[in-house]
Amino acid sequence: MKKNILIVFALGVQTIALSQSSVTEGYELTGSFNTSSRAPVADAIVQLLKSSDSSLVKTEFTDEKGEFRFNHVLDGSYLVEANVLGYSAFISDVFQVNAPKTLPVFQLQQSEVKLNEVTVTTRKPYIEREHGKMIVNVENSIASTGSSAFEVIEKAPGVRVDNGDNISFKGKQGVAVWIDGKPTPMTGSDLANYLRGMSSTAVEKIEFIANPSSKYDAAGSSIINIKLKKDKRLGTNSSVTIAYGQGKYHKSNNSIALNHRNKKLNVYASYNNAFRKGFNWLRLDRNFYDADTFQGAYVQDNYLTMDFRNHIARAGADYYIDSKNTIGITLNGASNKFNPTGYNVALVYDKDRVNTSRFDTKNRSQDFWHNGSLNLNYKHVFDSSGTELTTDLDYARFGNSTEQNFTTRYYNLNNVEFLSPYLLYGDINGGLNIYSFKSDFTKPLKSVARLETGFKSSYVTADNNLAFYNKSSGTAIYDSSKSNHFLYTENINAVYGNIAKDWKNANVQIGLRVENTNITGNQLVYRSKFDTAYTQLFPSFVVGRKLSDKNGLELNYSRRINRPGYDQLNPFRFYLDPTTYKAGNPYLQPQTTHSFELTHIYNEKVFTTLGFGRTTNNIIEVIAPAPDQPKLTIQTYYNLATVDVYALNVSVPYEIASWWHSANDLNVYYAAYSGNVANTGISQVGNLNMNINSVNTFNFSSTFSGELSGNYRTKEVYAFETVRPIWFLNIGLQKKFAEGRAIVKVSFNDIFYTSNARATTVFTGYVESYDARRDTRVATVSFTYKLGNTSLSPSQRRRGGADDIKQRAGGAVG
Repeated sequence: MKKNILIVFALGVQTIALSQSSVTEGYELTGSFNTSSRAPVADAIVQLLKSSDSSLVKTEFTDEKGEFRFNHVLDGSYLVEANVLGYSAFISDVFQVNAPKTLPVFQLQQSEVKLNEVTVTTRKPYIEREHGKMIVNVENSIASTGSSAFEVIEKAPGVRVDNGDNISFKGKQGVAVWIDGKPTPMTGSDLANYLRGMSSTAVEKIEFIANPSSKYDAAGSSIINIKLKKDKRLGTNSSVTIAYGQGKYHKSNNSIALNHRNKKLNVYASYNNAFRKGFNWLRLDRNFYDADTFQGAYVQDNYLTMDFRNHIARAGADYYIDSKNTIGITLNGASNKFNPTGYNVALVYDKDRVNTSRFDTKNRSQDFWHNGSLNLNYKHVFDSSGTELTTDLDYARFGNSTEQNFTTRYYNLNNVEFLSPYLLYGDINGGLNIYSFKSDFTKPLKSVARLETGFKSSYVTADNNLAFYNKSSGTAIYDSSKSNHFLYTENINAVYGNIAKDWKNANVQIGLRVENTNITGNQLVYRSKFDTAYTQLFPSFVVGRKLSDKNGLELNYSRRINRPGYDQLNPFRFYLDPTTYKAGNPYLQPQTTHSFELTHIYNEKVFTTLGFGRTTNNIIEVIAPAPDQPKLTIQTYYNLATVDVYALNVSVPYEIASWWHSANDLNVYYAAYSGNVANTGISQVGNLNMNINSVNTFNFSSTFSGELSGNYRTKEVYAFETVRPIWFLNIGLQKKFAEGRAIVKVSFNDIFYTSNARATTVFTGYVESYDARRDTRVATVSFTYKLGNTSLSPSQRRRGGADDIKQRAGGAVG
């Protein structure tokens, strides 16, 4: 299979290379920057831009002499832009390149702009690395066109999604998914279905933070933060995108964004609509044993279709009262309707492996999931040194209603029904309210030091009512054995403090977060309650050392927690078919993780990271034999005693030619699992896994580009499950018209239809093999048109001044 991947890449690369054989090698362009006192400016970010549309050509850093060098620059008109902390943004006049060229010495002026207003002007690559995080710039990806947010996450380097839609990152389970810096309350398939309804056209970028600092909520072994688009261009601007995709079923994504910004006010709004019909074809071979003696089996073929109809609306405003005070408001609303339609055929085998009968289950359901949120925020800048206070007040409401209709019929080998049909009807309603208040204070201290401190308090209420009825007799009879009404409350109060200090060649940040957790659960039907309260400490630290002009080391540590979700704790039974049901575990304990990472940085481009993490009471979702119920399986959650993860990550961007840039990631990890589930004990069970990801971009001209990406994952032993290798290949093209205002993208994802999950699960008395296929091979075409300013003036492209500090320490979501 590895040879096949290499052959495919080689053919694709060769084709593109041949098509570009007439491209010249270009010329060398050099220049330098100094201060008003003629001192060289080192480590400035220098960007070479096309003068026609300000598109990014290349990025370099100045050396200790303040000099920079660009190789293979083609004939054309360009300009140079530079940014460095403490100096005003610089942009040159337009100049021509038609031979080797040395630019005049440029002079940077010391900036009076506050630390929290560092200028950033870059069209970023699809995947980039910053200290402590990996960033997937979704809006810059051709292949992501027409995809859902879940599909983008699923295909990111180091990410694995199991058959229950649980996400792990770099071998660590219990990943927390955030949207715009706010944790989502959903997990597993509920979260996956929500993200499958979210179009990638609504997403600006996705941040993957393996080792968050103490400023973050302590929940989650790692954090995946989805940042939605927010237009910040000056003046009145808008953009419209329409996209159509075709796999086995069709998909469409459409969006519109509006904004108006002047010196005092920024008002913005957006609307995204997506229709995505897909399928999940799951084939199962489930074998039951008693002391290694075969007792029987089910061979099942389950085909499920879902038609997601998703609407996302967003609106907000930022008002700049004066130079020191800013207030803002953001409103978000989303709805997702889908009608799962499934057909499951199960062949029944006896202990002699003889097919004795079958049963067929039809699923006709209707789901409606919706949520809305309100954020009020305030920022006060105390002085020009960067002392500031930010405050956020949030409210969010999540709701869902589901009607389920299951009809099961039993047939003998002559295709004659031998039992009366079983009709099960479910009426499920749920609601979740989240209230949150937080405040953060940043204070630069003397001798290049910084203090960060803050607090957060959140309160969550959940009400989940499941009513099931047996309609087999023609009359709906309430089934108390399957019904449940579950009430849940959660209150978390947290304070944190970080102190950081920089030296010429070193930096240190030490942080501590304290969280007090109070949880209650009340299962009304069974009249059972639980009440939990605990306080825990979550330390973190970062130590960095500059070894030379191009080499640096960084060591970081953090302690994290992953609390069970309310759905994971609720022991209600949700029947998937007559042989399998899903239930929560009220005895589930929080999992905690100690995580270390040592990173070598070369030239701010090549990142090599060694990591180790130990998770205690690791929360794992399994399908295992149901206790004291022969030939019945339960999909539920358990705590494993420990999981030790040893990891190596190498990120290497490489410019193969002036028109060809390749970003490559290698993730190697060994996850060793220990614990006991369903009377099956394991000790340090695992294997060496490897994940290779490559994204290649081809700039054929200033208006025409292409993208070729691929991913390969080796076999993985995931506790009780062994997952077979997976690989996929994506390709895309992009063409700009009307001076960059009109953009057409064409993509073809999973060309060879190879990203299908196949695995085998082994427990005492039970062995299951499955093959899961989805509608992943999709061709998509999209069109985007922009009105208003197509680029930002340098003075307006800003980010929080502490962002570079936050990135060194694991960052903070802004």
